[in-house]
Amino acid sequence: MHRAYAFLGRITILGVLGLHAGACVSWKTGPVSPDQIVAQKPDQVRVTLENGTRIVIARPAIVGDSLIGTPPGADTKRIAQQLAISLSDIRSVEVQRVNAGKTALLIAGVGVTALAVIAAADCCGPDFKPAPSGGAGGGSGGGDGYPGYSCPLVYSWDGNSWRLDSGTFGGAVAPALARTDVDNLLYATAQNGVLRLRVANELNETDYLDALSVLAVDHTAGLTVAPGGDGRIYALGKLDRGGDALPRVRARDGWGWESSPSGRDTSIVADIRDGIELAFLKPATNEARLVVDGNNTPWAAHLTQELVAAHGRETRAWYDSLAAYPALARGLGEMMAREAFLGVSVWSGAQWERQGYIWEAGPEILKRQVFPLDLSGVPGDTVRIRLESAPSFWLIDHVALGASERGPVEVHEMRAETAVDHSGADVAPRISSLDNRHYVMEHGASAELRFRVPDVPAGRVRSYLVRSSGWYRIHAPEIKPPDVVLLRKVLSEPYGASRVAVGRMNDAMLTLSARP
Repeated sequence: MHRAYAFLGRITILGVLGLHAGACVSWKTGPVSPDQIVAQKPDQVRVTLENGTRIVIARPAIVGDSLIGTPPGADTKRIAQQLAISLSDIRSVEVQRVNAGKTALLIAGVGVTALAVIAAADCCGPDFKPAPSGGAGGGSGGGDGYPGYSCPLVYSWDGNSWRLDSGTFGGAVAPALARTDVDNLLYATAQNGVLRLRVANELNETDYLDALSVLAVDHTAGLTVAPGGDGRIYALGKLDRGGDALPRVRARDGWGWESSPSGRDTSIVADIRDGIELAFLKPATNEARLVVDGNNTPWAAHLTQELVAAHGRETRAWYDSLAAYPALARGLGEMMAREAFLGVSVWSGAQWERQGYIWEAGPEILKRQVFPLDLSGVPGDTVRIRLESAPSFWLIDHVALGASERGPVEVHEMRAETAVDHSGADVAPRISSLDNRHYVMEHGASAELRFRVPDVPAGRVRSYLVRSSGWYRIHAPEIKPPDVVLLRKVLSEPYGASRVAVGRMNDAMLTLSARP
């Protein structure tokens, strides 16, 4: 089923396709800061704060280290109605404006596929509703009309505010697909020996959290500590960015690679798969670690929700069948991996050899994952690596190659000392171990967890990671008959999901181009 695709020659280490769909829309592919957006002098902007709050500000301006303005319709001469927001508290800024008769949307830190999800609401008929979302994250957006994401969210207390830090066990959409996920916590800060996390369900779904713990990893300075898809912790030394790597993936800087969303023919295999190829100097050892910082696009999350919704009034029976027949659920999981996960292949000198998949990362936040590579069959002094998935499903910010560090690394696993949900109930016993006693979280549920952490040993530095286990069930309207044609195409045809995804994207791009 896996074949080498000529399309990758268009977007290899020598270049990348432009992210444009004609004159109807415009967007930025790099990180967009508030001052860059304000410099365009929009009438108003919508600001998302680090805690997920959204505020619309008219006549925005940057003064010192603050974004100032007024609420829409307010009297600009009344100082009492002025708003001022510290730039350090801002996660993203959006502006909608009309340019040459077309609507252009600029979304800070978000790929172009966010536009396609909004357009899908127009092209999919009056019954289509984008999934609701709560707090925004780095890359997913949120609020009315914006794409949602799936799986529980984990916020870290950084000493001053809550920061979105992880989306857990993405892709585990049935009990038989439940998994244990490990993710770096970049913002978690212990105070007086206590580390605080908040886990939340901000979508129209039910989350089944079986266990959650914090890993405190003590190591020497200069090491990179990150998880693999199997939950293993890797400590890596110097990372090779690759002499010919795409400028977009040289550094973790918010400027990443994304598929071109337009100009694809669903009848051509090369157009329904996409990816990048990178070249690295071959390390001395045959065991290397590929480090990828990336996440799924809102488009990928939207199409997952559409797949569930396609079961219509048979959705409940479908979920029941996944629970009753684990093999059926595993078949679904294997299809999702083939179609939507990030396939990793290595050039053997004669052909591309598939070595496995980088797990779904969710669109809510950038996720670092380590993938172990076997280079024993690679000739010469250059390693060529291919990363491949369905078009417009991934945003890849950074790719590097490293070797495992053999220095001492100590891992301390800590269970929550207290875990209190939004109603005041103690949920610690339900998430203390893998025992199928789930903390069941409906939309809007959340809990604050506190962990007692040991002191950092002298001469060492510490990295925190979260380990979580469970699964989630996406809710969808159960009114219409099942879309049998769509389900058969997605579940039975080779690369059927990729073909459907490209067709839906083509429709969305036509909708955008037709807007007055």
